[in-house]
Amino acid sequence: MRTRTWTLLALFAILALPTPAAAGVPTDLVMADSMSGANFQTYFQKFVIPSIKQSLGINIKYLVTSDAEQIQKTRAWKPGQGDFHILFPKSIATWVKSGVPLETLNTTNIPNSAKIDPQYLKQDEGVELQSKAVLYWRTSYAMIHNSQNIKNPPKSWKEFYDRRAEFKGHIGLIRPDAKSSSAWRQRVVFLHAFLKEKMSRPLAQLQKDPAFQDAWNKLKDFTKYATAPLASEPVNLFENFNAGETWIALYAQDYALWSARQGTMPPTIKATYPEEGADELATSYFAVPAGIPPAYKEAAFRVVNYLLSDDQQVRLVSTMWQYPGTEVTDQIPGIVWEMIPKLDVLKKTAIPRDRIRKDMIDYIKGNVKELVP
Repeated sequence: MRTRTWTLLALFAILALPTPAAAGVPTDLVMADSMSGANFQTYFQKFVIPSIKQSLGINIKYLVTSDAEQIQKTRAWKPGQGDFHILFPKSIATWVKSGVPLETLNTTNIPNSAKIDPQYLKQDEGVELQSKAVLYWRTSYAMIHNSQNIKNPPKSWKEFYDRRAEFKGHIGLIRPDAKSSSAWRQRVVFLHAFLKEKMSRPLAQLQKDPAFQDAWNKLKDFTKYATAPLASEPVNLFENFNAGETWIALYAQDYALWSARQGTMPPTIKATYPEEGADELATSYFAVPAGIPPAYKEAAFRVVNYLLSDDQQVRLVSTMWQYPGTEVTDQIPGIVWEMIPKLDVLKKTAIPRDRIRKDMIDYIKGNVKELVP
């Protein structure tokens, strides 16, 4: 599989034709990335940035950061003097709600955004995006288990809960106050399994529902059966898998498969999709801050549009097993589907987007003490 993947990369390199930067367009931009883990930080620096240089003649300085840090800095900018030009945030909803000015992105300045399913441009985490971002990738969470330890994985979350004693001490949970989005995704997906359509109700109303109280108590009880102490970050979760202490966890399918190839997860890792929708189509977006010089905005638009090109989107899924943000399924090599399910399969089990809400995420983060044994 590795050989075929690298063959695909070689073909992409041959097909990519250099396009020089237009006269007067800045050739040095800063990309602030608060989303990527180690796998995508490597991907951006090893493949994406050189490809931007070759195709657009633009140099990208890659900055790994956090949303909180950059929101604070951006608020202090003087108009037209911003010091980063492309934003790849952990939570675009947090940025939009923060009130920090972002450029309006549409098919005029980002033509390839026309290939994005409109539903993904309307809202994220229950927050209206107001055309301030464009989708780059979609990712799936799945029940990751070590098939060496678990021959018959749970087929549903309810079965998983009923069998919790069988896996006591071997369930991988990340602390709810961890930086990784898996900290809240694990809990949201668990709650959804017991609440389903009720998850779209206003939080104040939902909290009064006995069904929510029961699901929340189940979540607290379930946590007592996790590997202790709870993992502080994904790297700790992986270490626990490698040590044989953790056997099963809800985690990102792409990162788990990539890690198994890198040797940082057991090679016997497999993924399943419980019937209540353990698979959730998470989303990641690009944005352009408004407080940068006009010439830099034009250059940033060119880069973002390039990253939504068919070549880049096919490379994304063929290299990283990450579902593309644009509709390019018909161009994806067949060998990709030997590793991951097709996107239409995942859409059938994905949790509806209106049930993944920022107020619920904040509720989980605000009740950390109840969710740490």
